[in-house]
Amino acid sequence: MENKMDERKLRELIAQSESEILEYKGNNTNPDRIGKYASALANSAAMLSKQFAYMVWGISDEKEIIGTTFYPESEKKGGEPFISWLERMLEPKIYIEFKSLLVDSKHIVALVIHMNAGRPVAFNGERYIRSGSSVKNLSLYPEKERELWRSFDSRTFEREFARVNCTKDDVFNVLDVQTYLTMLMYPTDSEMDEILQKMEADFIIEKSGENYNITNLGAYTFARDLSTFDNLRSHAVRIIRYRGVNKLVAVADTTILKGVVVGFEDLLSYIRLHLPVQDEVYEESGRRVQKTDYPALAIRELVANQIVHQDFSVRGSNPMVEIYDNRVEIINPGAPINDANRLLDLPPISRNEELANLFKKMHLVEARGSGIDKVVITLETDILPAPTIVAKENNTLVTLYQRKAFTNMGDRERVNAIYYHASRLYLENSFMTNKSVRERFGLSAKQSAMASKAIALAVKGGWVKAYDENAGNKFMQYIPFWADSYNE
Repeated sequence: MENKMDERKLRELIAQSESEILEYKGNNTNPDRIGKYASALANSAAMLSKQFAYMVWGISDEKEIIGTTFYPESEKKGGEPFISWLERMLEPKIYIEFKSLLVDSKHIVALVIHMNAGRPVAFNGERYIRSGSSVKNLSLYPEKERELWRSFDSRTFEREFARVNCTKDDVFNVLDVQTYLTMLMYPTDSEMDEILQKMEADFIIEKSGENYNITNLGAYTFARDLSTFDNLRSHAVRIIRYRGVNKLVAVADTTILKGVVVGFEDLLSYIRLHLPVQDEVYEESGRRVQKTDYPALAIRELVANQIVHQDFSVRGSNPMVEIYDNRVEIINPGAPINDANRLLDLPPISRNEELANLFKKMHLVEARGSGIDKVVITLETDILPAPTIVAKENNTLVTLYQRKAFTNMGDRERVNAIYYHASRLYLENSFMTNKSVRERFGLSAKQSAMASKAIALAVKGGWVKAYDENAGNKFMQYIPFWADSYNE
């Protein structure tokens, strides 16, 4: 069914009876009532797998054309233009269009609702549904609510609309099209219509009549300014640098308000600028240089994964990077789908497949896995502490630590590093041994007993186990707790 509303289309609708996606009105212009109908019609369209729903003023119950005195373009609600108010009160944003027509010399108004969201539409915080010809609160109909949610299986947050009814110029004004072309290696001298076709194919925008709707995927990645998109500004990445090891004093606090692809390098540069550094002497020249304990590769992988794997349904919580004198914490809205201790070995699962795929196409995240393996290998190579990854309430927290000698580590830090070391080696078709642990921590052969004690703690805690319990101490090999041992 086309959404283009003209006299022919209107007469086609009038030939139909009222239904769950079609409502006739005379002069009922109560704004709140219209908002509830818009929510109910949109949700009913989703349940019936229909793209459009309609509300028409100037039609009697007997389906006669009687005309209406309703002029939505001139209506106000609390001093605000009615149409702007209605768009603002519907969440998530959907494309709605009021169309005025003159039919049989009568003024007719049609509201076209384009239902293209990935979750139920609420008006003023409440979701509604059609029950016969009535509008009811969705919460009163749990079976319909379950059915409605099932209908959204194929519609993701990325495909919802961040802004609707945009002209071609609007698209080019609010999105950084040059960055889009460059990052995806498209010709930068393409014609406007050719670029728009590519953006449609990449789900950055979606055609709607003569205009375009900008998807959340498009706005979140390529917006010139995320603060202009109400439902995305809270997902901009925030960086805070604290003085000391607690939150008492913040010396820098910024939010990168560009789209996450447009602002990605700026984001990384800002983080690098505020990382703790130490002076190190180059012995040959005596020259002092500043180095950090936080490898650029590790920061890059973790921040990219933070962006891609966040839970966009979590409200009021930005992705954050908090930098202290002794650690860096990368906080991601949403608990991990996989066990936080198994991100290294289990196949990655993303909540946001289209965002993840776009990042892979631009080589901003690892195409073959989660990227955690790169982080672990990089930290081990530099003899740095292993990361900790924990699910904390409704967030994922990854922490990187400053350099610390083995003798200054606590038992928990040693066990954590041993677990990741054993996991890494097992995935490389190898085994952890006393020797590999010594190499991991920069210990000498004379410190073998210290390595053995740390391994024993990890075994006792259930993080690693012997590959073959019957092997002698000198030949003992270890694997992570989730791997199959020789006897299993």
